[in-house]
Amino acid sequence: MTGYATSRGVPSAAAAGVTVGSGLLKLAGGVMVALGLWADLGALFLAVFLIPTAVIMHAFWKESDAQARQMEMTQFMKDLGLGGASPVLLVFFSYAGHDLGLTITGPLFHIS
Repeated sequence: MTGYATSRGVPSAAAAGVTVGSGLLKLAGGVMVALGLWADLGALFLAVFLIPTAVIMHAFWKESDAQARQMEMTQFMKDLGLGGASPVLLVFFSYAGHDLGLTITGPLFHIS
């Protein structure tokens, strides 16, 4: 992924460990939501990863080739859709997470 990130204009993608860090953020967020270990924090991790990724990595408006533009638009919409669902999960788990019985831990954030 470092080569792809570099080709998309991410500065110092290899040196700063940006791709490794983003991969760990995505992995941690997904595992936390799936297992219910502070699922609200995991949803926040996913939103922090997905929304900037949609804008930085899938800038379809910069593509001149129609096929490449369509592919990047599809990936942009996917990341933006999942990134928009993540705050909904954050609020859901923060508000009702302790009453669900679906999580191993209770929510880290509490919305009353």
